[in-house]
Amino acid sequence: MALEHRMRAVIGSVAAVTAIGALMAGCSLESPQAAEGNGQEVQVHEDLRALLPGELRAESTRITVGTESGYPPFEYTNEAGRIVGFEIDLFDAASDRLGLKYTFHDMPFESLLGELYASNVDAIAAAMSDTAERQIDYDFVDYYNDSDAIMVPAGNPGGIKTLKDLCGRPVAVLTGSTQAEALTALNTGDCKAKPVTVTQFDTDADALAQVQAGKADAELTQWSTGAYNAKQVGSGDVFEVANTEVINPTPLGFVFPKGDVELVRAYQASVQSIIDDGTYAEILKKHDLSAGALKTATVNNQAQQ
Repeated sequence: MALEHRMRAVIGSVAAVTAIGALMAGCSLESPQAAEGNGQEVQVHEDLRALLPGELRAESTRITVGTESGYPPFEYTNEAGRIVGFEIDLFDAASDRLGLKYTFHDMPFESLLGELYASNVDAIAAAMSDTAERQIDYDFVDYYNDSDAIMVPAGNPGGIKTLKDLCGRPVAVLTGSTQAEALTALNTGDCKAKPVTVTQFDTDADALAQVQAGKADAELTQWSTGAYNAKQVGSGDVFEVANTEVINPTPLGFVFPKGDVELVRAYQASVQSIIDDGTYAEILKKHDLSAGALKTATVNNQAQQ
């Protein structure tokens, strides 16, 4: 990818609107967030930095990274208005080792892949599921395993336990997500005779708010985000995860343009080094996400050759 494409700013602005509190609020593209790190001295790993494309080794170079900040614990805004979370910490650590500066751009989830395809951003860090369909146009550096959660009101008044239990019910979901695709597949399969009424929303927070308002019987989301919200929203007595069985397990990864081989290999090697020296385990523990840990940072769900 040409350097001028790497440095092109995303045009437009968006705020991640939330109906369930400032915890899930987003920030505007008009104030893109530059990485600040954790305040500790950063040690660049020269062997990893050497893997970067030549034009990205200049001290003044900064890439742009698309995200959607309403998706805790992966990305969310803190009280100071900065985007924080597990994936942010991990991307910080990987980028620090590469000696690569970057700026986050917050935008709707459904627009992320299109902005990457158009070279308006250079990478995505947004809890993106690594699927065979997405691999046609993009490359993934996988960093975590996750699955899906069926979010319901606390007490589960509808008695929902499985995806089949959603048949005939109103269900909210994030636009452009693999969970939205799963509901579409459900309506052509197990729920064909009694389809789910699917309503899609720009943010996960908006979808979840439909459950709280009684406008949807459930929301389908990623397990880690669902479990986080079940604990954090209100006093932990507003929502619960209904399913006990694992649904649609899949790796999550940082996303890059298809064929950007050097940048992909650099981030794969950097994430692997973080796994190997225990930094990854520390970041996972900080965010209570150890259950989904990977032993190998894979590319497109395949071990790096």
